[in-house]
Parts: sequence; C-alpha cells; structure tokens
Amino acid sequence: MYRKICLFLTLASTVPILSFAANPNFQEGQTTVPQMQQYFEGRKAEYNQYLADLAAYNQAIADQQAWDNQKNQEDQTQQQTQASLQAAIDQKYQECSQYQDPAEQQACQQTVTDMQTQMYEQAADYAAYRQAQDGTRPVVGQQPTFHDNTAELDKAYIFDGNQVLEEKVNIVGERNMKDSYTGRTINNETDIQDYYHGHYDYGQEVGEM
Repeated sequence: MYRKICLFLTLASTVPILSFAANPNFQEGQTTVPQMQQYFEGRKAEYNQYLADLAAYNQAIADQQAWDNQKNQEDQTQQQTQASLQAAIDQKYQECSQYQDPAEQQACQQTVTDMQTQMYEQAADYAAYRQAQDGTRPVVGQQPTFHDNTAELDKAYIFDGNQVLEEKVNIVGERNMKDSYTGRTINNETDIQDYYHGHYDYGQEVGEM
C-alpha cells in the first residue's frame, strides 16, 4: 500500500545545499530505506543549524534595534541639555544689561563667557562619546535560509532490504499546504517546524519496518 510522505520545502533559496555524504543520488525504483533514513538525518542536522542561525540573526536584529533606541534617547537628552544651557546663557545675558556699574557688567559678561565655554565643552564631550559608541553598533548579517534540495526525491520509490516496494515519495514545495498530521494549514515558521519534525519522525519508522 502506498502512503504519501509530504516533505515540506520550508524556504526557497539560492543558497546551495550543504554537502554531506548522506545525500544519495535518488533514482526512480532504486532508492532504499537506509538511503532515505540517511538523507533525513542529514537534512535534520542542517535544519537544526538553520534554526540556530535564524535565532542568532533575530537576536542581532533585536540588539541593533535596542542600540538604535538607546542612541535616539541619548541624542534627545543631549539636545535638551544644550537647549537648557543656551536658555541659561540667554537669561544671564539679559541680566548683564541691567548692571550700571562697569565692573559688575564686566563680571556678568565673564560669567556668560564661562557658561558658553561650558556649553561648547559639553557638546564636544558628547560628540566624542558618540563617535566612540558608533563603533559598537551591533551588525546584522545576511538572513539565513534553509535550502531543501528534495526535488530530486520526486517519484523516487523506497525499497526495503528485500526490494519490496514500501513507499512512493511525493514532494510538496508550496507554502500554505495542509499538514496531513494535524490538519492545519502551514503558514508560519512554527507550523513549518512542527511539520518538518513530524514528518522527519517517519524516517525512523521506516527504518524499523
């Protein structure tokens, strides 16, 4: 009796499949159960690596976004600080015009000059800090992909050690397909993982026949 195995192509990709010995050259009517199980084992290892790389990629995006948010907050605080310093300088400058005594007026103007120097130094310090921090922005690499090179399995027959026909492999390479195990439609990464894990278990079942 034929039973259909739907091995889902999770993501279309231009990245070539990783090379491993357990990827036989499948031919119609000549594929054995051990070959299929080896192939599933190899694809499982690659898929787990893809999940790890994807998690690292998503974390890098989150780290970069957090860094950008902190920078924006610091820039906003710096603008407010400079605005406050400038407002204090303007107020002090207005006070200077109220002094009639030349000595008092000169002392007031010196205070304004000192305040301006403080504002410029604060701006320079922040610029130096900003330049140093810019080199710490997290870098996000290329998004990882999982290239499932199982199209070669289409129409391949699986035989056991006695060359008895056991299964015919049918490859389905489209999203939004229905998971024959759960009856749910596959439309997100969680569904993809559940589907792949569920159908991968078939490789062990076949090996025990």
